[in-house]
Amino acid sequence: MKQKIITFALLSILSSTLLAETILSLGEREKSNIDYMPSNDVKDTIKIKQDPTPFTKHIIGMSNEEQLEYDRIYNEKFFAPWNQGSVQLSKSEATWQFKYAKEKTYRSDGQLIPKSWYNYIIDNSNFKDFQTLNIPAITIRHTDLRLFPSSRGIYYDPTRAGEGFPFDYSQNSALHINTPIMVSHYSKDKLWVYVEAPFASGWVKVEDIAFVDNEFQQAFQNGHYAITVKDNLKLYDENGEISLVKMGSIFPIDPETKKYIIAKKDEKGFAKVEKVTVNDIDIIAYKPIKFNPFNIAYISKQLVGEPYGWGGKEKCRDCSALTQDFFAPFGIYLPRNSRQQAKAGNEFISLKGLSEKEKKETIINYAKPFRSLLFVPGHITLYLGEKDGEPIILHNYWGVRLNDGSKRIMGRAIITTTKPGAELPNVKKKSMLINTLTGVVNF
Repeated sequence: MKQKIITFALLSILSSTLLAETILSLGEREKSNIDYMPSNDVKDTIKIKQDPTPFTKHIIGMSNEEQLEYDRIYNEKFFAPWNQGSVQLSKSEATWQFKYAKEKTYRSDGQLIPKSWYNYIIDNSNFKDFQTLNIPAITIRHTDLRLFPSSRGIYYDPTRAGEGFPFDYSQNSALHINTPIMVSHYSKDKLWVYVEAPFASGWVKVEDIAFVDNEFQQAFQNGHYAITVKDNLKLYDENGEISLVKMGSIFPIDPETKKYIIAKKDEKGFAKVEKVTVNDIDIIAYKPIKFNPFNIAYISKQLVGEPYGWGGKEKCRDCSALTQDFFAPFGIYLPRNSRQQAKAGNEFISLKGLSEKEKKETIINYAKPFRSLLFVPGHITLYLGEKDGEPIILHNYWGVRLNDGSKRIMGRAIITTTKPGAELPNVKKKSMLINTLTGVVNF
């Protein structure tokens, strides 16, 4: 009998598709400019099979008790915006992005952004109304979290290595559907709201959120949660597609009907409970799924090869979104950026001051396959295990630094050693990951 991913429970509603139903089903992400970025190979990506499955046999398992405690913490952090009662940021913390107005920045086409645009967008940010609403809300589709109330990108000089598309510095993050948020205030044009999410803050389009009342919150925050374990699903109803649904999205379970719950917006802008039918197996599971080799392979294989999406741009992942969404189905909460993730484990082992040989030995001896992160300032990777004396990692990696300051762009999630590109004659040795890694984060 084929092994199924769900070891705690698989909640799949098998029923005929009715026009009035909201359906979660298999799908795919629509292609965008991000799919046509360069994506070079190096020796590692050619010689190492781009499949994490062989490394799963060496995992150190977790007890049910350990996972459930992780999951309790996850749920607590996920619902924190609703439970804290107000936005927990100072105005200075919420407006740090205004610094870009003093810098030379560009559009994706290489045109300088005029100061007049910053004057307009800062005025439209309307921070004189900061924290005047403090109303709980929820995302009703997968959406971007922006630093300014605008979809226009902000880039540094696109002629420089590692700048230009996709490095849009107004793209703070992306929010999955069904994410609890706390709304601070509207932009002046009323098209955006400034929100605090479980792991970041920024601007979200008003059309992508619904306000939440006590009745909805009680129905949604009910202690019974499923999580998507298949990437790039589609949610649709009789009116067409509602949203792309990424792996790691939370769906509460109605205790009576056993169906999944999403929020739909009523005519007053408030969330109402909508039940979701699922006709495909192995795309959503009761959270947390068991930390075993089959499930780990099932989740991690889906992450390999995805284009590099800075801040979740174009519905893709960067390095820290990859690690965040890998751990989520197992009930382990990670903050959004690499620096915060480095502080999130149960144990941090410093690699500072060690030689290359000492770093490798420390990683292999103390890192745990699929339970450890390897951290370098600005980048984070998932440790898979050891092969031929080399630590092996999965990471969404922009590129290998070369001696002239440029990069050999990888532009996707890859499995490598800690020395990708070491065979290149013009690789900058000091910038190789093994020389810049500063710590091991264990869970």
